[in-house]
Amino acid sequence: MRPSKHSNKSRQTDYPLICILRDEADILPAFLHHYRSIGVTCFYIVDTGSSDGSREFLLQQNDVQLFEKNGGYPQANAGIDWVNEIGSKYCKDKWTTVVDADEFLQPPQLSIHGTTDALQSELAFALYTPLIDFFCDDLTSAPKCAVDLDELITNTPNYVPFSKFHTERTQAFPFFELRSSARADMSGRRNYLVRSYKIPLVYWQADFQYLRSTHLCTPVPLGDTCGHLLHFKYRSGFEKRLLKELENPDRMNADVYRISKAIIRNQKLLHQNTVVLRNKDAFKESDWLSNAGFSERWKEVNRSKAYYFKILTGKKTTTDSTLEENLTRITTSLSWRVTKSLRAFLFNRGLLRHEHFPERINSNQAAAEQIIAIYESFWWMLTSIIRLPVAFYRAVLWYKLKQRSRKTR
Repeated sequence: MRPSKHSNKSRQTDYPLICILRDEADILPAFLHHYRSIGVTCFYIVDTGSSDGSREFLLQQNDVQLFEKNGGYPQANAGIDWVNEIGSKYCKDKWTTVVDADEFLQPPQLSIHGTTDALQSELAFALYTPLIDFFCDDLTSAPKCAVDLDELITNTPNYVPFSKFHTERTQAFPFFELRSSARADMSGRRNYLVRSYKIPLVYWQADFQYLRSTHLCTPVPLGDTCGHLLHFKYRSGFEKRLLKELENPDRMNADVYRISKAIIRNQKLLHQNTVVLRNKDAFKESDWLSNAGFSERWKEVNRSKAYYFKILTGKKTTTDSTLEENLTRITTSLSWRVTKSLRAFLFNRGLLRHEHFPERINSNQAAAEQIIAIYESFWWMLTSIIRLPVAFYRAVLWYKLKQRSRKTR
């Protein structure tokens, strides 16, 4: 990737930020103001075809290095390939922030510098943060431009408390999942529990990369103190932005659209699922920061350092070996090989969304990530028609083998 506009500060930057965006002009002034205020020194921004003045605004910023991509978002693994390319080229051996334009990081210290010092002192390479949705009072209202975080909170004051989140320990990194129930309750889709955490601040090493989304990355030791990522997707002008996304829906699927429309219809339920916050300082009194809230819970469940030490010792777990064996079995199966060329044909012509083209996942990524991508695509279900005769044939062979073994007794 080559930038269309170079930052004057890109060569001496200490704390870079990477962001993929499109049509975020109303929030960009507040976004840049906030991250500059906490210590970001250079912005690597990929604009994927803005038509609302975002590009022109970014070209005027001395600390922004702008890349332009008109299309190709699905082919770039929903932009993650661009993030990893920029990170490996410009951010190696630097503390790097990776966020969307509507995500505002509240670090545990007052600045990124103070936070990274604290992380280094506990031998941590990254910061875990819950992703906390903020809602405006009327999702159908006209867009409002905010110049800083305080004004953005004033316009979008309703946040989802920790009490509205489901928590679960998991067997895979980062070993702890947060899922918000607010969108599910407001949309009427009770099972729509979205993954509500990210790892937005990392020390970018040579072997580091994000996987499938910025919610997941290669395993790194996470700090015992977490930050908070304030998410302003549901700010004023939400309905208008939703309709505009439909003109070029490469960043949205049908399910997300239906959920978003349902939330707009049911926004009368907003205050049953949120708490009002009138300024950012008042957030310190929320259940996210109380002794009985999320911060204490995170300290109890953070297993990332022990897991990273196991990786450093070079010892593979039995799970890793099993996953690699299963991946080989799946990708060499007849059903998968027969349909591979068809998948590639449809994907290259823009007729197949990226989540249904598992081959987009690089072979050097974790086996678990590659297997998940296969199982989550509808091709795994479609190819069952081919797999069923094979399964039946194996069952017959197994039955005959058992019959023979009985006769020899």
